[in-house]
Amino acid sequence: MDKFFKKHTPKTLDSVIGNKKGITEIREWAKDYKKPLFIYGQTGIGKTLCANLIAKEKEWSIMQTDASDIRDKESIRNIIQVASTTNTLFAKTRLILIDEVDSVADKRGSDDYGFFSEFEKIVDKAKQPIIFIANNPYDNKKIRPLFEKCTQVKFDLPNSLSILKFAKEVCEIESIDYDLISLKQLVDNSNNDIRALLIDLHTTSLIGKLTLEDANFFSDRKRDEDIFKVLPKIFYPKDFYETKKTIDTLNIDWELLFLWIDENLPKQYKNINNLANAFDSLSKADINKARIRASHWILFKYVLDYITIGIGYSKTEREINTGFNPYQFPRLLKTLTTKNKILQKSAVEKMAQKTHCSKRIVYRDYLPFISIIAQTNKNNLGLINYFGFTLDEMKYLGAKINQKQYDQITVK
Repeated sequence: MDKFFKKHTPKTLDSVIGNKKGITEIREWAKDYKKPLFIYGQTGIGKTLCANLIAKEKEWSIMQTDASDIRDKESIRNIIQVASTTNTLFAKTRLILIDEVDSVADKRGSDDYGFFSEFEKIVDKAKQPIIFIANNPYDNKKIRPLFEKCTQVKFDLPNSLSILKFAKEVCEIESIDYDLISLKQLVDNSNNDIRALLIDLHTTSLIGKLTLEDANFFSDRKRDEDIFKVLPKIFYPKDFYETKKTIDTLNIDWELLFLWIDENLPKQYKNINNLANAFDSLSKADINKARIRASHWILFKYVLDYITIGIGYSKTEREINTGFNPYQFPRLLKTLTTKNKILQKSAVEKMAQKTHCSKRIVYRDYLPFISIIAQTNKNNLGLINYFGFTLDEMKYLGAKINQKQYDQITVK
């Protein structure tokens, strides 16, 4: 996935999707950077990307850190020292980039380690350009004094047409077979979050095709928090309460998260004892999950604890760093996707025979509309009798139909 992201990440500010006004304001600020710059807006729309690209454009070096990683005043003072010095040894300007400013407060209380008060003292004296990045500076009142001292640039969500054009380009480059309706649905489901869209397109590229069902499958994600941001908080926790509550911000089925953890545990935990402890926690979650199905929903909280803090704090020994280990799509879900591909192929063949069109045209032009019709459940009789769809094919198309209803139709 890392290579996929790098491949489709804009290399210049002019190639960034949307926020042209904001990019112009960033360039104007970069001419003299008398005050720090504060970029804010929703997640996944290119704030950090543009900060890195302006540094590239101006040939600045970068000192980048996430505010959530700052744990004491000493680390803050080290950053301040760099910001207050002149250029680097090679006479290059150094950009101080502080990301996720609105997440700086300790989740266990109100202590912010003096972050804001320390930075307020230096922003007027800094000799190096400083960029702060946040989603919403209005959520934390402690940010406001710092926010007011900065040049402010707001980033908005790009419009759907621009993102759809970008999605088409990615599909063409990756040779993803798609139809316009399914691709538009995928863009709509991403809520204009380009990072989330790229994650979906990467998964789609592994399959090679995008269907309307696939696009709807990806819709179960909250824009602010996706599976690829939640998993690191579980496998490599920095804060107990953040890990415990991580699933609260994830709009995904908890059983699906269970599958993701099960698939990726052996790839993330290389130490045999750590791995054994983690799978022990996962097995206890599975036991309680089975009991829940017997209507013991009071146990649900234990399932969530076992798959979050239970996994995260199961490590008793140091892990050996073996480099970047990308998160893998659960094999079980890939198996289900393969089954759907078989049903799709058989349905398309039947439609091609009836319409006297090529399978490519049926897949591109007719399948999305037939799927929409099937989901209404008003024309099941006509679809089954005309095309000869099986029960599984009807369910694949989206019809809510059971065996008894199907038998009644076919008997007639």
